[in-house]
Amino acid sequence: MHVKESIGRRRTIRFFLPFRPVEREKIQKMLEAARRASCVGNVMNVRGIVIWKEQASEELIRAITPPLGYQQMQTAPVFIFWYNETAAYHIDKWIDDLNRLADTRRIGTDAEVTKAQINKGLRPAFAASWQAMAVSPLAFMDVGQAIAQATLVAYDEGLGTCCMSSPRLETIGKLLKLPDTAVPVCVQAVGYSAEQWEAGGQTVKPPMESMFFDMEYGKPFTPDPAVNQELKAEKMIWEDAPLSWRGEELKYLMRGLGLEERITSFPIPVPPAGNGQQG
Repeated sequence: MHVKESIGRRRTIRFFLPFRPVEREKIQKMLEAARRASCVGNVMNVRGIVIWKEQASEELIRAITPPLGYQQMQTAPVFIFWYNETAAYHIDKWIDDLNRLADTRRIGTDAEVTKAQINKGLRPAFAASWQAMAVSPLAFMDVGQAIAQATLVAYDEGLGTCCMSSPRLETIGKLLKLPDTAVPVCVQAVGYSAEQWEAGGQTVKPPMESMFFDMEYGKPFTPDPAVNQELKAEKMIWEDAPLSWRGEELKYLMRGLGLEERITSFPIPVPPAGNGQQG
């Protein structure tokens, strides 16, 4: 599958086949994709812990369950707990990483000259800022890039995924033996989709003109319809949700998987239709 098609076919999957295990090699491919992601200074601060549901305690599954994640947590056979390792930005390691980039000819043209510039010029500046940089937007962006690459490889391997909000670190720190330097980013459910791959159609996104700008804020980046047609042909753009059969598919999935009619990890009482009060 080409990268544009992987992006186009990707859906947030919330219903998995609980009886079908995920092959370890496919998880390895996802992790390798994350390891190959771009990262500032090659510090590689992304970290992940693979949690196989059948081997996990009920306490651990409860601890990593976010409020909005009932179907995913009930049916996915694997979870990846992604976090930002702030220690990766430690000044000594960061400088070593930059020097390694010089040695491998990734930055600069002369390795020794470049390393001299790094140690004499960058070390003093980074020494004063590495702790702030370790929790800066750029650090979390790099973790996100790694997760995005893992996600696309998952879809290329025929899997589905769902990224959910991260739980509180203090709740699961001891269970996963996390270091104090860990900052949770998200929990990713992984498995074989119980839904049709279309999952009811491509999720509707805001118009490009409202999200991206040309040269300055307020000047919309206007998409070319011809390019949109090209992306449709390359299977990056599909039919918008909801497809006509989606409602029946959801009912079928809920019955077949024996799930309760809710989306949250805890039941929320909902008054019967027609019993609302008028003000």
